Order: sequence, then structure tokens, then C-alpha cells
Amino acid sequence: MKYEMLCAEPITGTPPTQLDLVVPFTTPELTRAAIRAADAFGSDLHAAIRLVRLQAVPFHTDISPVNPEFIEAQLSSMEANLPMRRFAVFTRDCENDLLATLKPDSVVILAARPRFWKTKTERLAAMLLRHGHWVVLVSPSRKQEAQHA
Repeated sequence: MKYEMLCAEPITGTPPTQLDLVVPFTTPELTRAAIRAADAFGSDLHAAIRLVRLQAVPFHTDISPVNPEFIEAQLSSMEANLPMRRFAVFTRDCENDLLATLKPDSVVILAARPRFWKTKTERLAAMLLRHGHWVVLVSPSRKQEAQHA
């Protein structure tokens, strides 16, 4: 059972391995909400957050249309209570390269606003579930969004 693997104590005297919580960067507001959820989810689980920013590079060019310094500043502005590593991936295939960055049974935390239709984030969550990853989908509160506006 997967839940037992996440919560099981090691048999030996070695320290437990760190739970890897992956937060794909979507928008600044939704990413902050996902990081807050990762902080709450992983606070007692010896967890660390891995923030992954995928930037699409068009096929007709070898460079990103977005300045890498802007992406670095965007990632640096994200803060968490848990240890957090930040990664930027320049790619031509966002879906496959996101999957390549994930370990088997990764825990991916996403935030999406409720809509009557499926959002891009909800479609991403469905794709990750199809590939066997754990997905936590949270909805940011209006109060939290107003504090960061």
C-alpha cells in the first residue's frame, strides 16, 4: 500500500529519506498556493520541496523567448518553510520533460481555481495520475490570493 511507504519508519538506525514534494510552476499565485499546501502536507513527513519551472522553447529557435534571468528571479521569489530546491527546464516537450524529472510514485502538488470546465492544471493532474504519480490538487483561498496581490 503506497500510504505505508510514505509513512513507514526505517528499520535500521539510519535517518529517514526525504519525501520529495514536486511543485510544477504554473502561475505565480497558484504556485505560491501549491507551495503553502506542500509546507502543510510535508511539515511532519521529513519532506523537501522541488519547484520545477518548465519553459517551452519553440522548434524554430535554439533560445528561449523568455529571458533566463526573469525565470531565475521568478523562482527566487518563491519561499517555503520546508527546504526547497528550484529548477528551470528549457524544453520543447513540456509534458515528457516534466515526467522525466519525476521519480516513480512522485507526490506532485498543484493549485487550481475551481471552474466549470477542466483547467490546464487539472488536465496536467490527470496526465500525472495516468502515469502513476500521486497528485494533490488544492484550491487557493481568495484571502490568500488577496494577501499576495
